[in-house]
Amino acid sequence: MRFATFSCRTATFVVASVLAGCGGGGGVAVPAHAVQPADHQRGTVRFTIAIPKATGTASARRSPRYVSPATASMTVHVVTDPGGTSVVSETVALTNTSNGCSSTLASTSCTLAISLPIGSYDASISTADAGATALSQGQLVDFTIVEGQTNTVALTLSGIPTALIVSGAALAVHGSQAAGFTLYGLTARPLLVQALDADGNVIVGPGAPTFTVASTSGSGYTIVNPTTTAPNTVTLTPPGTNGASETFSVTAASGDGTCALSGSVCSATFSVKNDVQTLFVANHGNSTVMAYAPPYTGAGTTISNGVAVADALATDAAGDLFVGSFGAGVTEYASPYTGAPMVTIGSGVDEPVSLAFDAVGDLFVSNSAGGTGNAGTVTEYAAPYGGPSATISTGIDTPGSLALDGAGDVFVANLFNSTVTEYAPPYTGTPTTISTGVDHPEAVALNATGDLFVANAFNATVTEYAPPYSGTPTTISSGVSLPDGLTVNSAGDVFVSNEGNNKVTEYAPPYTGSPMTTIGANVNGPTALQLDGAGDLFVVNAGNNTVTEYAPPYTGSPIATISGFSSPDALALTR
Repeated sequence: MRFATFSCRTATFVVASVLAGCGGGGGVAVPAHAVQPADHQRGTVRFTIAIPKATGTASARRSPRYVSPATASMTVHVVTDPGGTSVVSETVALTNTSNGCSSTLASTSCTLAISLPIGSYDASISTADAGATALSQGQLVDFTIVEGQTNTVALTLSGIPTALIVSGAALAVHGSQAAGFTLYGLTARPLLVQALDADGNVIVGPGAPTFTVASTSGSGYTIVNPTTTAPNTVTLTPPGTNGASETFSVTAASGDGTCALSGSVCSATFSVKNDVQTLFVANHGNSTVMAYAPPYTGAGTTISNGVAVADALATDAAGDLFVGSFGAGVTEYASPYTGAPMVTIGSGVDEPVSLAFDAVGDLFVSNSAGGTGNAGTVTEYAAPYGGPSATISTGIDTPGSLALDGAGDVFVANLFNSTVTEYAPPYTGTPTTISTGVDHPEAVALNATGDLFVANAFNATVTEYAPPYSGTPTTISSGVSLPDGLTVNSAGDVFVSNEGNNKVTEYAPPYTGSPMTTIGANVNGPTALQLDGAGDLFVVNAGNNTVTEYAPPYTGSPIATISGFSSPDALALTR
């Protein structure tokens, strides 16, 4: 089975006899009329193997005996039982043009016929790829050539692992085996454990090893090891402590000694960190910011020192909170966020309505300046956030939402001239101006490939622009009504908050047609949206002063509802 497909055709491996039978020697009774082995009394034993074709079709997801699609040769070694004297060792090619082989769309089937004197034997079978690298081996199978019988003995081949791979199996599991995993939230999270053969095929079915995961350093996580019903899944429950880390070992075991073979890799390590995200909600109406820890059902912590009409929020990589206040500039708070601000940024700040960070930690502030007609700026601040290191004003007209791509380009939604402008570092040149399809843009967002999404309030659309953003956009209109907020998940799905119809709609690529999901339960005047590391969606409901949380696939009632706000209008989560 190819690693990318997670599936394999059923592969059969049979030891069968013709002319004389094949029984289970070493304990299987021999008919009374059978005579002792003699060279003139011989039978033919046939070894048949089916090599599956690599496939990713759903119909092929079965549990095979392990035969890799890369198998190119088979070696059969037969010894006497008892005694262990070598009788024959033969290697044959296994291709659709090899002698004794035939091919179908599903597999290539090959048969090796060996003539043996009547008697008892043990046979072991191994397979290899085209480069003669071992892929699988078989435990010794005993059989007896018996006059007048025809029997079949099934042989399971064990795949020889050359790598153990651990990968995330849920939205809430980020990272990799090499870099370490981050488990978001408080809930048990699955990881996938797989053994690969020398050609990168996943070893599955009865020929696959079993896995055990154990802690090697750190503590606090609960381990549920793979079971017979979920042989490749280990479940880890995090301790619920932000930053808690632990290192684990994964060990493969095979009942026939495969892991003792030279070249077998049957152990690996990986590390896991717990990320417990704090949720922040800006109360425009009472000049506070509220902070909530998972599961977001408690009273929350009030942040008010230095806050004056909060309207924009962002968090940096260290977990510090930045608040944009109409009356107090931008203030920075460190955990637990209850003290005086660490930093207050006033220079260049004028009624901030949006905050964003680039990859190196520079802060960008959208300053609406309270007017129209080429009013407002976007200012950039490098730590420790004194005066602005860059001020962008060309093409700006009442800037609102900001977005930054991986190259540091800044995209600005200009509400009153119905454009989105793009600025490249060092932000001093003429911007790229996007206007086709743009009508009073309330929000902008980017997906992983750099496509730009714009929420157009006045024409009730979301428009998508591919780099370099000069062509005709893809237009999303079904279900869109007075869009006010956007967010994009790792799969490229776009979420839109629609104030006009009290719905949040989700669209999957290529974003044409009806929304794949419509969220309406407890939604009331939705404005800002945020997705956490587990894929849960948070919605600010300006119509009833609540924030609601929805778990994938977002079709049911909210899993949490937080109330008691005063004109909430911005959200942020620690990263």
